[in-house]
Amino acid sequence: MIANLRSGVAMDDRELLSAFDRAERALERIERALASRAPESSRDDELRAKVREVVEELDELIREAAA
Repeated sequence: MIANLRSGVAMDDRELLSAFDRAERALERIERALASRAPESSRDDELRAKVREVVEELDELIREAAA
């Protein structure tokens, strides 16, 4: 089992894979939304910052899972 450090609750492999799948689907939705329109420059920067935050959180989850 892998510990979820934020909640103190252990996650099994199935739950971890489910969380990764949800995160991947969320990123795909973001990519589709960005591709379907031409955002304004400031709006584009805001969305990129949000995507960076999501990717950083995913990286943290992956590091925790590998530990």
